[in-house]
Amino acid sequence: MDDAFLAQLRCPLDPKREATLTRDDQGLLCSRCSCHFPVKLGLPVLVPNEVEMPEGNREVSQLPCQRAANRQKSRK
Repeated sequence: MDDAFLAQLRCPLDPKREATLTRDDQGLLCSRCSCHFPVKLGLPVLVPNEVEMPEGNREVSQLPCQRAANRQKSRK
């Protein structure tokens, strides 16, 4: 995967689609919530069922981006 393609990708779990993804040894890492997405056969697998959650988070609703989005919804 080249840098231009990587620059276009955003974390699919971020409701605002602002969080970027960076490479690490095993795949792609979200800049905001530290979710880890695998890369298989050179292609990123950006589906929630394949995500490795950061330590201390067991479900998507616990992620910082999700909590912030839920707070904004409740204010409206």
